[in-house]
Amino acid sequence: MTFPQIYKKSTSYSLNDEEKAEIDSIYSFDSKHLTSRDERQYIATSSDGTQVITLNTETLQLKLYKFDDLTQSSKINCAGFKNIDVPLEKVKWSLSISNEFTLADGSIDVLIAISHFKSDMKYEDHSDKEIGVNIDNENVINTETNLESTWIISAAQQSRIFSSINNIGGIVKFLDNKDDDSTEIILINMNGIIKYLIKHEKIREIINKKQNNDWFNFFRSNEPIEYFNFPTRFLNKLKKLSANETWSFIQRSLIKGRLVVEDYKDKVQAVEIYNLKMNFLESTFQKLDKYVLGNGPSCFSISNNETLFAYCHGANCITIYLMENGLKVATRKFKEKNIQILFFDFIQDDNKLLIVIEKVRYNNKTEEIDVTPIIVIWDLFDCSDNCIKRMNDNSSLFPIEYKYSQRLVNSSGNLIIITENGSIISLLKEPEIVKLLSSESNNMRNIIIYDRSHYLIDESFILNVLPSSSFLTGYHLVYNSFGERLCFNSENDKRIIVKNPEPWLYNKGYKRISVYPDDNKSIQLIIGVSTIQVWRKKKSISKVLEYIWANKHIEKHKQFQIQRLKIGYNGFYLKLNLPSGNSPSQLGNEIEFEWPEKVNPPVDACQTLEFLEKIRSESTDLKKQLQIENLIQQTESIIKKCFFKKCGLWRLLDIRFDIMASLIRGNRVSIIRKILSSKDNDKKSKYLHIPRCYSWNKQIKETDLEIAIKYTNGNHRKDTIITKYLLDYYSDNAVKTPNWMFTVVKGIPLLYEYRLVFYVKELFQKPCFGSNEVCLEHFSNKVIKDIIKKNNKNIHAIKVDTSLSKRENGGNFLRKLLFQSKQRMFSNITRTKSVSTPNQIYMVPLPDFTLYPEGIDDKRKGCWMIFLKFLKLLFWPRGHVIKKEEKMSPFLRMILNENSAEIYDNPSIAAIIDFKWNLARGYYFRQILLYLIFAVNFALIVRAIDGVDSSSILFSIMKSANYENRGLILVFYQIYRIGKIISFYLIGGYLLNTERIQLKYVGWKRYFNFYNFFDLFSVILPLIFLSIYVYLYYQNLIIFISLTILVISFELVLLLRYFEKTGAYIYIITNIVKQIIPFLLFILLFTFGIGFSMHVLLRNVKSEQDNYYTNLLKSIEAVYFWTNGRWDNLDPNNWSIDVFTLIGSILLVIILQNMLIAIMTSAFDDAKEVSRHAVLKFRAEMIADYETIEKLFDKEENPRYIYFSARSDYIERWLKKSEKAREDHKNFSIEGDNGNLCYYGDDVNDGNNSDDNDNDSGDDRKLINSLLQDLSSITSQSGELSSSYWFIDEDSNTSQHGEREIPLSSYWFVDEDEDKSQTSLLTSKIQSNNNQILQDKIDHLIHLLRKHQNIVRLGDY
Repeated sequence: MTFPQIYKKSTSYSLNDEEKAEIDSIYSFDSKHLTSRDERQYIATSSDGTQVITLNTETLQLKLYKFDDLTQSSKINCAGFKNIDVPLEKVKWSLSISNEFTLADGSIDVLIAISHFKSDMKYEDHSDKEIGVNIDNENVINTETNLESTWIISAAQQSRIFSSINNIGGIVKFLDNKDDDSTEIILINMNGIIKYLIKHEKIREIINKKQNNDWFNFFRSNEPIEYFNFPTRFLNKLKKLSANETWSFIQRSLIKGRLVVEDYKDKVQAVEIYNLKMNFLESTFQKLDKYVLGNGPSCFSISNNETLFAYCHGANCITIYLMENGLKVATRKFKEKNIQILFFDFIQDDNKLLIVIEKVRYNNKTEEIDVTPIIVIWDLFDCSDNCIKRMNDNSSLFPIEYKYSQRLVNSSGNLIIITENGSIISLLKEPEIVKLLSSESNNMRNIIIYDRSHYLIDESFILNVLPSSSFLTGYHLVYNSFGERLCFNSENDKRIIVKNPEPWLYNKGYKRISVYPDDNKSIQLIIGVSTIQVWRKKKSISKVLEYIWANKHIEKHKQFQIQRLKIGYNGFYLKLNLPSGNSPSQLGNEIEFEWPEKVNPPVDACQTLEFLEKIRSESTDLKKQLQIENLIQQTESIIKKCFFKKCGLWRLLDIRFDIMASLIRGNRVSIIRKILSSKDNDKKSKYLHIPRCYSWNKQIKETDLEIAIKYTNGNHRKDTIITKYLLDYYSDNAVKTPNWMFTVVKGIPLLYEYRLVFYVKELFQKPCFGSNEVCLEHFSNKVIKDIIKKNNKNIHAIKVDTSLSKRENGGNFLRKLLFQSKQRMFSNITRTKSVSTPNQIYMVPLPDFTLYPEGIDDKRKGCWMIFLKFLKLLFWPRGHVIKKEEKMSPFLRMILNENSAEIYDNPSIAAIIDFKWNLARGYYFRQILLYLIFAVNFALIVRAIDGVDSSSILFSIMKSANYENRGLILVFYQIYRIGKIISFYLIGGYLLNTERIQLKYVGWKRYFNFYNFFDLFSVILPLIFLSIYVYLYYQNLIIFISLTILVISFELVLLLRYFEKTGAYIYIITNIVKQIIPFLLFILLFTFGIGFSMHVLLRNVKSEQDNYYTNLLKSIEAVYFWTNGRWDNLDPNNWSIDVFTLIGSILLVIILQNMLIAIMTSAFDDAKEVSRHAVLKFRAEMIADYETIEKLFDKEENPRYIYFSARSDYIERWLKKSEKAREDHKNFSIEGDNGNLCYYGDDVNDGNNSDDNDNDSGDDRKLINSLLQDLSSITSQSGELSSSYWFIDEDSNTSQHGEREIPLSSYWFVDEDEDKSQTSLLTSKIQSNNNQILQDKIDHLIHLLRKHQNIVRLGDY
C-alpha cells in the first residue's frame, strides 16, 4: 500500500520565494480536491474491541472477525442485502457493529448495521419561520428512497431486523451495551440524531414477522425510537460545510459513543462532548491560546479508560484534557510550522499516544510540493528526555487522511486498518511500529551479578565464604561497572559517595550492595534493606540523590529479594521480588527497574516521602531524625526538578500515579505549597495540580482534599495548613471555570465532620461564588420572560437543560397529535457577557453539590402502588427515607451541620436555595394550611371568636326555618359539631405525629431549638386543654385557653419566617432575645435584692393604701415596675424609704435599664446585618427536611450545574464585602503559615534553591542548541538536521563514549510550558552573556590603554 503520486503536485510555472514560503506554512493538507476517492473497503469495530466487521461495497460482502484472530473470518449472508442496487458514485456508506451479547436461550449474537445515503450530503434549512416549530420527518427528508436505507443484521440469524429506520440513511453507530439487555443504535443525517433501541429478547420475534407493523406503530406510544436536534454550535458548523466535507466532519465528531462539538469565539476555543447514550452534555473544554487554530481538520481521541481526551484543531499542537472535569493537562506542539497533524490515538493501555503527521516542503529542485508522512510516539508518562520517538512512514502503513474514518479503527488501543484488497492489518504488530514502540536498551553489559540462587546473604556466607579482605567485612558489598567485587582499601573507601543510605536502622551493619555503573565511580547504586538509591557526585555540590525507591512494608518477612541485577554504562537493570505471604519463601509481586530510562523518579520519590515521614515520626533519636530529614530534602529535590522543568509531565504523572496524595500523606507542606503556588514568567499560575474524583481506572477515589482533611493532626490552623492551601488553590482557580471545585464539593461535609468550620466560612467568601459569568445562547422565550419578570430579585435561579433537545418526528400519528414538542432551553457556555437578558447570568461553582450518592434513588422510590401510597400519605405524615448523613447530598449535609446564618450570605448558596425552594414551597404551604385549619377549629370549638357561635347561629336559623326543615338542620348541626371535633383531633394527631417523626429523625440534641419548641407545644397545648374542655366539661379554663391562643398566635407568626420580610423580623427578634436573656437574669437578681430589702423594711408598716411590700413576691414585682415609673405606696416622709428608692432608681432605672437598651441596640445592629439572609437559612432547613421525606412523585431535579441571574449592584456589594472579610482573615492565615514554615524548616525562595536550579553548562548548551535547531529546521532545504546539531558533548566525563543525541522532546515536539520557560531562560542568558561580553571588551580596552600609557611613560624616561 503506497501513497498516490498526487501527493507531489507539479507546478506549471516558476514560484517566487514568497509563494514558496506561503506554500510551506499554510498548505492545506486536505486531499479531497486532488484525488479520486477509493471507497470500496470499510471496516468497523465494536465498542469493546472484540468484534471486527468489514464491507466491500462492490461485492456487498460482509466479513466478521474476532480481534483475537484476524486471520479467520465468517461471511455474513443476509437475504436481500446483496440485492441492493445503488450507483456507487452517488452514495456513501456507513458501517458499525455491536458488542457480543447472550440471548435468553444461551446463544450468542452480534448486530451489524449498514447504511447508505446520498454522497452529496449537505444541510438544508427546512425550519418554519416561527421559532420552535418542528417539521415532520417525511417533509424534511427530501431524498431518493432508493439511495437511502439502513440494514440492521443479526449475525447469528443471518437475517435483517426490520425497524423504523429502514428507509432512512445516515452515519450509524452502535452504543456500548455492556451488561444491558438491549442495544442502542444511533443514526445521524442532516435532520438530526435518531436513536433506536433493540431489545435482545425481541430480536427473533421481529425477524419472524419480517415486516414493520405500521398499524401497530400508528397507535403505539412506546416505540423505541427517539429524535434529537443537533446542538446549536454543531448545527452552525454543519451549515458552513460543503457536501464533500459533511460526511467526514460528522464521522470525525463521533468517538466512543459521544458527539464532539467545537466552537471558536472571542479567542476562546471551546469543545463540548455530548454523551449519546445518556443524551447529556458530559464535558466542556476551553483553551485560551494562540496555537489553537489551524488549517487542517480537527482530531479527537478518548483514552480507552475514558480518563483523557486529546484534541487538535488542525494546528501543530495537541492538548490533553481530563475527561471528568474538562481541565487542561498538557500541551505539546511541533516547532516546525509546516507540519500537519492527521491522526492520533491512545495505545498500549493509554500509556502512549500514536500520532500521524505530514510534513510539507517545497522542493526547489523538482519545483514540487513534497509531503512526508511521519509516525510519532509520545510516551505520556516517560520522565526521560526520550519520551518522543519518530519514524518516516515510508511503507505507507497508514491510509491517506480522508480515509481514516473509513479504513482505520481503534480496537481498545489496537489500531486496525483494511487495505485496498480487503486484508486486515494490526498496525501495532507491524515490524516498523514494533521497533518504534520498543524501548529495549542495548546499554546493559549482561553481566549478571546476582541471580535467584544467591540473593540472600546470611551470616554463614559472610563468615565462611567471603575472604577477610572483602570490602567492609561482608555486610556492604561493592561492585564496579564491570561487575567485579571491590576489596577493601583506603582508596575505595574514599570513593564511596554514601556509606549509610538508611540512617533509621539502628544496626549499622545492615546488609547492602553498592554498584558503580560508570567507570569513574561518580554514580553509586545502593540496594539497601528498604530502599533503592542512586547518588551522583557533582562539581557544584558533594553529592546529589538522582533516584530513590522505597518498599512500604518494613516487616522483615516482607523485605524485597533480589532476583537479577545487570549493569551497563551509566545504567542498571534490577529485578526484585516482594513476598506476599508471611514468609520470604512465598513469592509475590515482581518489580523491575531499568535506570535511567524505565523508571519514574518523581513518582517513586513522592511515594518514598510518605515512607520517610512515617519512619521519621516513629524515630526518637534526634540525630537520626536530622539524617532522615536530610534524605527527605534530597528526595524533594528530585520532585522539584520535575515540576519546575516539565509541567505537563508532572500533571500527567499526578493523574496516572496519584502522587499528590503521597505528598499529603508524607506531610510535605513546603513542596505542596510550591506546587500550588508555582507561576510562570508572566506571573500566571502553572496549574501543576489538577483535582480528581476518579482514579486512573475510573474508580471513585478518595480525593486529595479528603486525604488532607483526614490527615490533619489537630484542629489548629497550623496543623491543617495543607487543607487551607488546597482550598485556596481550587477556589482561586474557580474564578475562571467551576470545574476546579469538584473535589471541594466532596470535602465540604468532611470539614464539618473534622471541626474545620472556619475553613468553610473562609471558602464561601471567595470571589468565585459571585464572578462566574456565563452566556446562555438560544434559550427559550419563556425563560427570558421569566428572567425579565424576576428582574427585581437579587438572585433568581433558572433552569438550564444542557441535554440534547428532543423533537417529535414522524412514525406515530397519535404521538404527533397528542404531544406538542416543547423547545427546551439549550445552553452553550462561553466566557462572554450576556446581552439578551437585563441581568447577568452566573453559574454556581459547586458542580454536583445537590446530587445524591450513587444508588440512593432506588431506595427513594419505594415499592407501593401510587394509589395506596397516596392514601397512606393522606392520613399519615411522610417519613424520612434518607436517614444516614452519608447518603445525603453535600448540600444537605452542609445545612444539617451549619448553625449560623452567615454562610448563607453568598450568591451561589442563595441561588441553590432559590432553585430548590420551588419544590419545597408546596410542602411548606401544605404544613401551614394544616395548622391554620387546626387553629381555626380550636377557636371555633372553644367559642373564642365573637359572632360565630354555632349555638346562636343555629338558633337564628331554626327560628327562620320551616318546621319540616328543622330536623334536617339539627342533623347537619350535629354533623358539623362532630366533624369539627374529629377534624381537629385528626389534624392535631397528624401534626403531633409529624413532630414525632422529626424528633426521631434528627435526635434530641438537634430537635430542641426555639422553633421546634413552639411547633411542638403549639400542638400539645390545644389538644390537652380542648380535651379537658370537651370531655371533662370543665368550663373554667379561660386562663389556659387564653394562654393556648397566645401560643397558637406565636406559632402562626413564626411560620411566616420563610417569607423574606417577616423572616428578617423574626430573626432579629429571636436574636435580640437570645442576647438579652443573660442580662435580664442579671437585672432580676438586682430586683430580687432590692425587693427583698423593701419587703423587710415595709412588711409591718400600716398604710391607708394597699401595702404591696407585705408580700415578698408582690414586693419584687413592685420594685420591677420602678423601671416603668411606677412608685407604689412609698412614704415620702420616711428617710429610709428615700435611701432605698434612690439606690434602686440609680441601679435599675439609670444604669441597668440604659445598659439593656444599649445591648438591645447592639444586638439589633448585628441581627439586622444577618437578617437579610436569615430567611435563606430558614428555607434551607425546610428544604433539608423536604428532600429526605417520602414523595408521591419524584419530581426532584439535581443538575450538575445551577445557573442564576443576579442584579449587578448586589454582586458588586457582595464582592466588596467578601474582599473585606478575606482581608480580616489574611493576617491570621499568614501567622499560621509562618509558624508552619518555621516548624518544618523548608526553604521559601524557589529561585534560590541550588538543587532546583542545578543547570550545568551542558544544560545551557542544550538550550542554545535547541534554538539553533529551530532556526535550522526553518531554513534548511532538506529538512534534516546536520550532525553538529543532532549531537552535543555533555561534559568531559562522557568523551570516551562519543556524543549524545539530543532528544526530540527538547527541540522538535516540545511541552508548551517547558518551551515558554526555556525561551525566557534563554533570553535572559543571552542578555546576560551580551552584558558580560561588553564588560569584557571594556576591561580589555582599559587594559590596553593602561599598557599603552606605561609604554609612553617608559619612553619619556
